[in-house]
Amino acid sequence: MENQDQSNTSTPHDVFTAVNNYFLLFFCASCILSSMYVQQLLLLTGHNRLGIGLSALVGILLPSFLLLRRFPRGLPGQLRIARPRIHRMILVVVATFAAVVLIDQIYVLNQHFTPVPEDYAEAIRDLKPTNALQFIVTFMGLCLLVPLAEEIIFRGIVQQVFTRNMGGVLGFFLAGATFGAVHLNAHLLISITAFGIFLGYIYYVTGNLTYTIVAHAIFNMVAFAQLAFQSEAETSALPFYVADVRIVVASLVIFIFLLFKTKEGGPETEPPYESLDR
Repeated sequence: MENQDQSNTSTPHDVFTAVNNYFLLFFCASCILSSMYVQQLLLLTGHNRLGIGLSALVGILLPSFLLLRRFPRGLPGQLRIARPRIHRMILVVVATFAAVVLIDQIYVLNQHFTPVPEDYAEAIRDLKPTNALQFIVTFMGLCLLVPLAEEIIFRGIVQQVFTRNMGGVLGFFLAGATFGAVHLNAHLLISITAFGIFLGYIYYVTGNLTYTIVAHAIFNMVAFAQLAFQSEAETSALPFYVADVRIVVASLVIFIFLLFKTKEGGPETEPPYESLDR
């Protein structure tokens, strides 16, 4: 009986201990490549809009659920998904809107060095919904399924692997850089990396993936709103909040302030593994 208790206590209860970290990173890379393959396949068949959400669902969400459900507390416990605190969620939401202004400013500045490829711009224009069904399908994919899938992979798994082995700060910086690189567009690299680091910081200080899922969804919703509701002339022009330097400066001040405020209260969940930060 004593030997049985010892064996039970030595059994790892988290995927980050039970599974080799290199395998976990390979798993994440496989999910991302599978998602890209599904999206390209649907693009070739003329269903690019459907491919946004379906690729996230089939390539990332389903495999992640099948892997993590085998461990205690399942996918929510392994990824640290919990009910958020209302006041903290408000801080994260406001910080995200401020981040949108700053990241779009970075994106505009970066275009001076790496212009937007015409084929990329054309693909974005093709996603503009022209009826209710297209609106719903694009919104579900871009604003719900994609943020959930990408946060599970990049923050929930990749960042936790890096954090467990290299510490929290380096972990969220590396996860953010990986997030930017995987988007495979030079004109997006700096801005998306900056956004990934922001999401990684939120996950690091709150210990709750719910906040980053919401922040990511808000970011994509702003992009979707610009796509769906602006005319072609308005889309080609600078957003009003980027063209006005006062808004940019105010957003920077608010953003920095909220980064410190969001840190107050500490992590809301404990990681399912032993970290270098302990």
